[in-house]
Amino acid sequence: MLEISGTTRIFPVIGWPVEQVKAPALFNAYFMQHGIDARVIPLKVPPQDYSAAVRTLMAMENVGGIFVSIPHKPMSVDAVDQPTERAVLAGACNAIYKALDGKTVIGDLIDGEGFVRAFDRTCLDMPFDWTKGRALVVGSGGVGCAIAESLASRGMGHVAIFDNRVGQAEALRERLAVAFPQIEFAIGAPRAAGYDLVVNSTPLGMHADDPLPLDLDGIAPSCIVADCGMKIEMSRLLVEAQARGCRIQKGKEMLIEQAPLYLELFGWPGVASDAFRALEAL
Repeated sequence: MLEISGTTRIFPVIGWPVEQVKAPALFNAYFMQHGIDARVIPLKVPPQDYSAAVRTLMAMENVGGIFVSIPHKPMSVDAVDQPTERAVLAGACNAIYKALDGKTVIGDLIDGEGFVRAFDRTCLDMPFDWTKGRALVVGSGGVGCAIAESLASRGMGHVAIFDNRVGQAEALRERLAVAFPQIEFAIGAPRAAGYDLVVNSTPLGMHADDPLPLDLDGIAPSCIVADCGMKIEMSRLLVEAQARGCRIQKGKEMLIEQAPLYLELFGWPGVASDAFRALEAL
């Protein structure tokens, strides 16, 4: 059992809700296995109290950083002293930590890098043509913003974004179009036909009776379908996509691949994702 003492470094996971988060089980298992005096603890904080909670927690000497969960990622850009360039571009943060001066609070966004690293693993047996690829990202919240930015950074030829909040999706499209003029961006529809990669970054799929976040009719068997949700490992979207012959990517793969990135920001560089995959804590 991993004990908590006055020397333990605390890393809160803040969400609303927070019951679905997997980071505590994954990281606490890693800390225990390696004898690290640290603990990840979920905190359920409503949106109206989020920014104040960040400032209070980061003022505490034994808080080493914060994992940010839904729906707080977009608010985190203004809750920190210094968001990174990719966080500003995407309009969200999911990792908050202190700079080397011990005072400046930095916000970064590593969901997208975790997603594309997981995607690289998904495509190991069948290389993906990034420059000719067409991707649809459903949802323009914190995760969707991160993934769209990372797909563009990797050189995806066409990135479409869909969200019922049309203004939010359009604002993301405009920011990305300025930053990546060589990439074709569009406001898409929630239909998988015609795409090589479709990504669900909405909360739909957290419950067994949720409707599908997009229409799979006409999807090509060569299309890769990814779901970023982790509450249900095989969401209805993934089950139906797999039944149509598509390769799938589970949400937990994104967390596993970005786990070393969190540790690097929080003070433990050089850890490989396989160290987390071997834990089977998810």
